Amino acid sequence: MSSSIRCLIAFMTFTLSPPAWSQETPNDARMNDYDVDHYDLSISFDIPHKSFNGTVMMEAHALTSLSKIVLNVSNRTLTIDSVSSGTVLSPFSHREDRLVVGLASAIPPHAPFAVSVSFHGISAFEGDYDDGGVYFTPNGRVATSSEPLFARTWWPCKDLPSDKATARVTITVPDRLTAVSNGILTRTDRQDGVATYTWETRYPIATYLIAVSAAEYREFSTTYKGLHGEKMPIRYFVFPEDYEKAKIDFENTPTVLEFFAQTFCEYPFVKEKFGYVEVEGNLTMENQTLCSITDSLIKGDRKSELTLVHETAHHWWGNLVTPTDWHHTWLNEGFATYSEALYLEHTQGHGAYEQYMNGLMSQKVGSLVGSLIGKSDTAFWDSFAPRVYVKGAIVLHMLRNIMGDSVFFVAMREYLSDPHLRYANATTEDFITTCERVHKQDLHWFFNEWVYASSDSIDRPALTCSWSSDSSGPNHSVRLKIGQTTSSHLLFKLPLDVQIKTLHTEQVFPITDSLAIQSFTFALPEKPESLWIDKQHKVFRTLDLTEEP
Repeated sequence: MSSSIRCLIAFMTFTLSPPAWSQETPNDARMNDYDVDHYDLSISFDIPHKSFNGTVMMEAHALTSLSKIVLNVSNRTLTIDSVSSGTVLSPFSHREDRLVVGLASAIPPHAPFAVSVSFHGISAFEGDYDDGGVYFTPNGRVATSSEPLFARTWWPCKDLPSDKATARVTITVPDRLTAVSNGILTRTDRQDGVATYTWETRYPIATYLIAVSAAEYREFSTTYKGLHGEKMPIRYFVFPEDYEKAKIDFENTPTVLEFFAQTFCEYPFVKEKFGYVEVEGNLTMENQTLCSITDSLIKGDRKSELTLVHETAHHWWGNLVTPTDWHHTWLNEGFATYSEALYLEHTQGHGAYEQYMNGLMSQKVGSLVGSLIGKSDTAFWDSFAPRVYVKGAIVLHMLRNIMGDSVFFVAMREYLSDPHLRYANATTEDFITTCERVHKQDLHWFFNEWVYASSDSIDRPALTCSWSSDSSGPNHSVRLKIGQTTSSHLLFKLPLDVQIKTLHTEQVFPITDSLAIQSFTFALPEKPESLWIDKQHKVFRTLDLTEEP
């Protein structure tokens, strides 16, 4: 989901009203009784009436003995017409956003089965970022938005990020429109004034990443050359009036893909495509292999390039390795936000990286309180609070400084290449385990402070520091006193660099501050002239430093 720092600050500052949607209904435990293998979704849009109809066949296998299955289906927007298993109609009930289907005969554990659901629906979505479903625009265009739990508002599915499957999406629209979706276009049919497009993705995909867009698009393309020479199309679908501007704004896409491939691993969906599709509304989103980009970002000046970088980075952080549930959204959004900083470092130098990170760490004190691990995985504002983006990126910045560059990036690559996580799901503990294995040191102390700690009073330690020097005789020393004034709420273990300048030397002393009040003494070859603590801002903190007589 979109997050350049400029948009994020506006998001934090001006969004005061409650979201259009907040679901606190827990997921039905019976959905854990089966695993989806494939979705075959066909959907037809009636644009003048802002309605749609379709069928979805779900292929799955049982994890335990099954007599019923449960799907997520919105009661607000969807009506179920029929359910069948094979050629046999199945009894069903549809209430409280759940579709409960009775199976004709019990399915034994590990056995495959298939269920087909026919449905029709209406749209209650107006294109706002904290809602979702099908957006019928005033200009006769169509687009969908499904993160985190809005796929269920436009098609019946097991709407959990933990169950990824392959998918085929067939879209029928008026013949004047081009319809696009995930993966590869495998078929196009035109008849009687309508066009039907079939897109297929053979990589596992979470339901929130399946998307459809339809408009009178103008297309252009380029090519990405993979790490091993494999060529992949990069496809762009834009509104005709924005064609020239989009060619400027999207020009660096191959460079972005190449940088992330070299930094993390090969682009994960290299056998299909990468692309951007222009949409209306607040629908900017990292849909797998085809990011949706809202029209307001396409201006022909590249000022929204970091947003494009963010959405592209999600193909590693979220699309390749997907969080098991929405408690762990920071594994998506914090990592994609930090990827913006890495791209700036790559293209503009380390000073640009530091400026970006200092901007994140300059957020108002208290604006990022709370654990990065959400308390609820069904409430929008818990999964997508500003702290998830900003503090998540800051955590990675600090972790990089603790582990060192080489070890940090090895850990990032090993996390993405883990066969148990790749094209599957992960939790925060999975990431910690990888980091500790590569670093060969315990890091739980760090993650306990910065990721798990749930203090609602502070979001960073406040340090009050004073120093004095003793230059009597031939020896010189500095005494530094550090007080964590926020220690009554949360006491941090802080690796800090103390930098002391004398007339002829400048030395850096690594220390670890871990007490409410702690003192340190440093020996020097000559009288100190100045002292800094954490001059490079490697730690998220406020700091007041004074020199005593």
